[in-house]
Amino acid sequence: MLYCTKCGQKREPGNRFCTHCGASDEESTQPQEPPPPPPPSQPAWQPLSSVPPSQAPPASGPAWNPAPPAPLQSAPPPKKSGCLSAVLIGLGAVALIAIIAVAGLVYVGYRVKKKISGAVDQMAHSSAASVAKKPGASDGDTSQDLDGVLGGLKSLLGKTDSNADLVKTISNTDPVDPCTAESFPAQDAARIPLKEGTVITTAWGIKNGDVESRITIKEVNPTSFVQQTSTGAYKNDFDVPQTAKVSTDTVCNTDLAKADTYATVTYAGMPHLIHGLTRVRLSAKSFSELKKSGQTKLQYFDSIIVPGGIKPYLEAGTFSRVEPQDVPYPMIVNDQKVNLPAIHLKGTIASVGNDPRKKQNIPEHVDAEAYVIDDPLDPLVLLWRLKTPVYHNGNFRIEVVKLDFKTAQPANLIEKQLVENKRAVTYGIYFDFNKDTIKPESEPVLKQIVQAMNDNPTWKLTVEGHTDNIGGDSYNLDLSKRRAAAVKQELVSKYHIAPERLANDGFGASRPADTNETLEGRARNRRVELTRE
Repeated sequence: MLYCTKCGQKREPGNRFCTHCGASDEESTQPQEPPPPPPPSQPAWQPLSSVPPSQAPPASGPAWNPAPPAPLQSAPPPKKSGCLSAVLIGLGAVALIAIIAVAGLVYVGYRVKKKISGAVDQMAHSSAASVAKKPGASDGDTSQDLDGVLGGLKSLLGKTDSNADLVKTISNTDPVDPCTAESFPAQDAARIPLKEGTVITTAWGIKNGDVESRITIKEVNPTSFVQQTSTGAYKNDFDVPQTAKVSTDTVCNTDLAKADTYATVTYAGMPHLIHGLTRVRLSAKSFSELKKSGQTKLQYFDSIIVPGGIKPYLEAGTFSRVEPQDVPYPMIVNDQKVNLPAIHLKGTIASVGNDPRKKQNIPEHVDAEAYVIDDPLDPLVLLWRLKTPVYHNGNFRIEVVKLDFKTAQPANLIEKQLVENKRAVTYGIYFDFNKDTIKPESEPVLKQIVQAMNDNPTWKLTVEGHTDNIGGDSYNLDLSKRRAAAVKQELVSKYHIAPERLANDGFGASRPADTNETLEGRARNRRVELTRE
């Protein structure tokens, strides 16, 4: 059965128009069965706007059966709310990406900083000579450029493991104000006169043996004295060869009178004159305070070597007398063993001011010890010791082991001993470190031997070599034999002594003359002895 889609009345089959309302035929949209009428007691209501036109009630007609109600559907979300959610989601994604990007940049920056910092440290510990120079640049320019580059990188990277940037680099090219005139006590009555030709031999112990330096007073004038320090080649604690070095320093008479700063460090690249400090001895002011009160305040001047010069630092403290009286200090003076009266001092010093060393290398305090000759004319420092792991594993010390100075009528001690004892002991023949090469400073003693043999043409001598115990028995035995042979060869070739009048032998460390536990004891064991038939 067909129905009119407009009025809902039955249609006659085959008619294209409704006989009731005249509407045209729309078979494709007509249902095959009429919808059941709704119950009269519970009519289904829906807004007119939601009813399709095909189900709208007719404008007129005797009977109307409404179409079945359309199923209820949830209203779509407002378009404005949907856009806001999309925007928020997009912003969140962008923020997450930004956070990841920033974190990545921070990590990359950290890794780059670590690599550059490592490169900076490696460059800082490399020799300045290994850096390519600009065309026409001097060595000083190269060193200063390197220092500036390293300092700039470390500052940029926030690398503050030391205060080195706060300490000015000083060098031997810096302009220096000259010393002013100041009277200096006459040295004729001094136990060890500080005058031209005086030689102070110091030793400092390291792993491979005792290294000796010779401090020679080259000039004494109305304003200052000039000293020259020479150190032979040696291997340091890390078995790195060190070349022979010579440096010259000037000390003003005004500082010998009143300075309270003492220095042992010397280096060819540092200024030859530094005002306000003394070398080899205390000032008259410090010595007077010791004698009057038993204590004095001292500063110790030291430095680190950097490209272009040095960076200095100071350690200061109070030194007090240990014993109320002088103590005998064994010494070799003019090739003879003697005891010198000395004041024994101890104190504690600590870094003051800006210190260029790395912070982990600056000890909180340092136990210090010193021995000073009890002589107001020339209070020489015989021993300077610092006990801290930073310095040679706690064994840092500069100790005087020999003193030589000119006398009006020098006696031939070699000949005197050979006449009286048929044996002579000399400490004045010097060799290169752990070698049998004779140093030029040995000439005065060699001339004494030659004079004794010329004065006594019937004498036949045996040259004996002796060493300390550092290095092992077999090594020292061989070294002592080679050194004795070198002395004989020098007397024969240079001074024309007949070779049949000389014999040579070596005994290593087997015949010690003193203890091998101290620097001064080992210095007295390193000797040459002569015996006659």
